Amino acid sequence: MLIEFIAVTVEDAKLIERSGADRIELVSGLTEGGITPSYGLIEKVVNSVNIPVNVMVRPHAQSFCYSEDDITIMKNDIRIIRSIGANGVVFGVLDNKGDVDFRRVEELLTEVGTMEVTFHRAIDSSNNIMKAAQKIDQYKEITTILTSGGYGDWETRLETLRKMKETCTNTHILIGSGLSKDNIRQVHTQAATNHYHFGTAIRNENSILKSVSLEKAIEIVHTLK
Repeated sequence: MLIEFIAVTVEDAKLIERSGADRIELVSGLTEGGITPSYGLIEKVVNSVNIPVNVMVRPHAQSFCYSEDDITIMKNDIRIIRSIGANGVVFGVLDNKGDVDFRRVEELLTEVGTMEVTFHRAIDSSNNIMKAAQKIDQYKEITTILTSGGYGDWETRLETLRKMKETCTNTHILIGSGLSKDNIRQVHTQAATNHYHFGTAIRNENSILKSVSLEKAIEIVHTLK
């Protein structure tokens, strides 16, 4: 079982560690879906907690399609994040047709060293989630896929998540988006990927603009463990 919570501040990260969660995803700009945090924030968080910290690498929120300049920036961000001592990085790249851009992905992977890599929910916006997941699973550097099983009704997404779990023998399926203390037991029973990712569910008033609630975070951890 792995429980990952999103942090946007040092205080968030400290509370997440106190809750008993297993890993932090560190981002900025939650209102934009998460973008790369500052180097100062990354360094302070990494040095303030003992649990693994995975850092979002996303230069802007316009789309998941990136220019040559964007890729250069992302590669440099990954190098610096690695030098700071983070556990991993989180990124995803699509081409202008809506498929995973594996050429760009491979460029980024040249910079990760021994860090873990999560391919994020860009996969949910791709043309063929299962085809993308099967190919991502072939990359030994990519340890995790963060996904909600695409979009649409829950039963369809749940079936996709189950298929992804069966298909991806080398990559963990980290279920995220919309998880809460009220539905996680059902999700775990029906999908059972054992890897779960929470954002607003652990925040005061369930607001992306509020800080982490230790009480809510602990409740979710205790529900699963």
